[in-house]
Parts: sequence; structure tokens; C-alpha cells
Amino acid sequence: MSRWPYFVAIAVLLTGCSSAVDGKAFRAGSAPGASDAKYPQYKPPADGSGFSDQVLDQPLALPVKQSEEGCDWMESVKPDLQPLGLVSTKSSLSGCQFVFPNNKGAQVHAYHPYGWITQDSPVMEPVEIAGIKGRTYAFDPEPATFCSVNMDVRAYASIAVDAYDVTSDEAGTRAEHCELAKKVAEVLLKKFVPLAGGKPAPSTVQEPSAEALKNLDVCEVVKFTHANYAGVNAGREGAQKGEGPLGPTCTHEVPYAKAVGMYTNGTGGLEAVPPKAGAEVRNGQFGTLKARFEQTEETCALSVQLGNGQVVQVDFIGKKKEAMPRTCVSAQLILSVSMLALITGEH
Repeated sequence: MSRWPYFVAIAVLLTGCSSAVDGKAFRAGSAPGASDAKYPQYKPPADGSGFSDQVLDQPLALPVKQSEEGCDWMESVKPDLQPLGLVSTKSSLSGCQFVFPNNKGAQVHAYHPYGWITQDSPVMEPVEIAGIKGRTYAFDPEPATFCSVNMDVRAYASIAVDAYDVTSDEAGTRAEHCELAKKVAEVLLKKFVPLAGGKPAPSTVQEPSAEALKNLDVCEVVKFTHANYAGVNAGREGAQKGEGPLGPTCTHEVPYAKAVGMYTNGTGGLEAVPPKAGAEVRNGQFGTLKARFEQTEETCALSVQLGNGQVVQVDFIGKKKEAMPRTCVSAQLILSVSMLALITGEH
């Protein structure tokens, strides 16, 4: 397999709105919900290509390391895949790979958030598997036949399954590969995703270590590549370091929007971080961590308390009209990428 699906996060805007905060409880599976009179409610594109409208309040299902260690769960799922005729397994840097009869392969990725796809795609359709919403997609047109599903499991990292013929990019049919990807995804969801009745793989690390921020540059904590996921593609040279009243800041800015990353030097938790003046505030969680959303008409700040009491925050400030209605989902997406990097130590 020479061509692999990948996500492209650039400032090509799709149809969609943002989530907002009104101080009321989230409905199950919803984004931080706004009072309809003040902020538009986020409605992702029907094909699944846009931002997720889910709160990321669930634990990671699988390890997010891209290594053999990140595939140590494969042995435990072999019995569940036997009904599909599982032939063999292999771990690699590109993903955790399974081989099935008739040269059919499936590769599992569990280290990217359910992000914003802007690349032209011959296949982009909504899908629901084991009660979990997601998308079926392919980036290469025929005669390429691979097919992927990407499931929004309400965690920092989604679960994606690519299905293909192991002998050639153009062997088999896309329809059969899509069907295999869905079947493998269903097994994984039921095995490892709490929302589908599963339990996360035992080796899955859910939170950054207590020393995760020690001596770490703020522009490595909320990196320019993280901001790219929400359309703020200012580049490495565009990252501007500063110092706020609570700790260092890193600003990424383009004409579309600005994203400001910050972490606190102190360990007093969210209680030591004053909410934004005039913002509507909603307390909740982000993965397994305590979190707070603060939204104004043009901005949304998401603050997350780490286990040692330090706080990491992303404040997303819309500048163009089209950025305003998606500020909270943008902040959430950027911070999910930052959190994954803190967990894995890959900055």
C-alpha cells in the first residue's frame, strides 16, 4: 500500500457554525451548547467533513503512540476479529495492521483528533457504527480502491480504519474495502470505546505526566502545527511568545483568526485562573481532566487542569466573519492536538 489517507487542516473554510456556552448542562453528545438567541449552534456538514459537534469528554480508547508499543492491544482483539477471518497482525509506525483473506488489509490509526477535512475527496459520507457517528472517506479517485472510516469517539484521538488490498492500490473494489473498514471499526468500538460498551486498552495513557510542562517552551505546548488543525496556519516563524499574568503565552495569528496558547506557572488549578470578563462560562471535562469553556461573541477560551494543578489554555479569537461561529470547536480541536503531544512527549 503506497498511498495512505491523511488529514489536511488549512484555512479553506467549510460550512459550519460553532458551539457556545450558556452555563447550562451539555445535552448528551453535544458540543458546548449556546443559548440560541445569542450564539449560533454548531451544525457540522452532513458528510462528516467538518468539525465534530461532540464534547471531548471521553477517555482515549487506544494508546496514541505511533510505535509497536502503541499496538500492544492487538493481541487482545484477535478473538473478536476471528469471525472476519483474521490471518495475521503487524505493528508499524504507520499504524496497527491486520490481514484478512483474499489479500484484504486493514490499518488502524488512533492518534489524530476527529478533525476538519478540507482536501478534495471522491468519497465523503456520514456513517454510524455501534451508535457512534463518523464518516466514510477516500482521498484518491478510482482506480485506487482503498476506503477509510473515521469515528468520532469524543476523545482527543478518534479511531480511523483504512481498508485496502495488500498487493495493489488498485486491486479489489472500493465497496468491499469500505465494508471491511466498517466491520473492523465496529469490533474496535465495541471492544475499546466506553460509548459503545467497551473499555479502553489497559496500556492507554489518559493524561500528561506531572512533569509534562517542566522546562517546556510554550510554543511547543501549543505549537503552530496544532493551530493548523483549526485553520490558523501562521507557520513556525509566525509564533509569537509573550508573558501573561499567569504564565507564558504563544500567539498564532492569520487574517482569519488568532489562537493564543498559555500555561500557568502556578499549580492552583482552574480556581486560580480568572474567567474572561463578560464571558459565558461552562465547567465540564476534557478527556478525563477538569475543564472550563468561556465564550464571548467572537472568542472562546478552553482551559484544562492537569493532574499537577497547572492549567493549559487555548483562546481562539475570530477575526473574519466565518471564524466567529466556530470558536469553541476550534479551541477544542487545537487543545486536543496539544494534549496528545503532552501525553506522548512528541513536541
